[in-house]
Amino acid sequence: MNSGPPPSDDAEPQGGHRPAATAERSKLWFDETVVVPDAFRDLLVNYSRVPPSEVDEHVIQIRNKAWEVHHYPCLGQFRFLELNLSSRPRGDLYARLLSTLGSASEPAFLDVGACLGQDVRKLIHDGAPPSSVAGAELSPTFVRLGYELFRDSPAEVAMLQADILAPLGEEGPAAAPLGRFRGRLRVVQLGMILHLFTWEEQLAAFENAIALLRDEPGVLIIGQATGNLDGVVTQTLTVGGANKGTCKHNVESFQRLIGDVEARTRTQWDIKADLDEGLSVNDGKRTWDDPKTRRLLFELERVR
Repeated sequence: MNSGPPPSDDAEPQGGHRPAATAERSKLWFDETVVVPDAFRDLLVNYSRVPPSEVDEHVIQIRNKAWEVHHYPCLGQFRFLELNLSSRPRGDLYARLLSTLGSASEPAFLDVGACLGQDVRKLIHDGAPPSSVAGAELSPTFVRLGYELFRDSPAEVAMLQADILAPLGEEGPAAAPLGRFRGRLRVVQLGMILHLFTWEEQLAAFENAIALLRDEPGVLIIGQATGNLDGVVTQTLTVGGANKGTCKHNVESFQRLIGDVEARTRTQWDIKADLDEGLSVNDGKRTWDDPKTRRLLFELERVR
């Protein structure tokens, strides 16, 4: 298996979960109105106890507060309402996850890049013990507004401000926030973050995810990211104003990445990955983006 990132292109920086953008450009992905999906409406009404008549306005108010800080497409187009984990196409992953968490007596699932923590709350609403799940977000704004959106608290739901790329460090008071999970988890979800990283950063994210998991066959790394039919490196504008080459995978380039992960960690994984038309590709709302953009879905199960 060949190592290294997919070939670079010189395309205009494209959208994603975290790129910086000019005010003019960000207007391309800002929706003034919202249609709240039934599953998310149920979550707000029956988990968060938001009165049904107030759901739409509540969602818009939280989105607008987040937009004041981050001009991201996932906010502007309300894509955080999609509950991607529970609605993954094909297979029974979500049902298996609920079964695993139902018998867990300690943290077993971590959602990295949790946005407003919607998948974590959905798991709890569907029966997962709150102590078995946690979320991690680089943005403290997302952590704070997640509690406001779902009307719960840190005492009820563990949402951490943390960076998956940070060294986990030693155990004890000096440990990184995610260090508390080292060797304890059964499932790590990498949610809409990989396409923001270089090849080396993606390797680091997977290495840290593996370190957080139990050292045994059967543990899972699942997730999704912005992908591309060609598997390319695009120049993404960072919040600091610099450009960096971030990898947007097709299935073949993603498999090469995991091959490098296996070599570094001396582990072996069964890889399930495919591209589909999620992320609003299928409804024509990504008008600013490369027409070859697709959603990459993946599920990795450790076999050795």
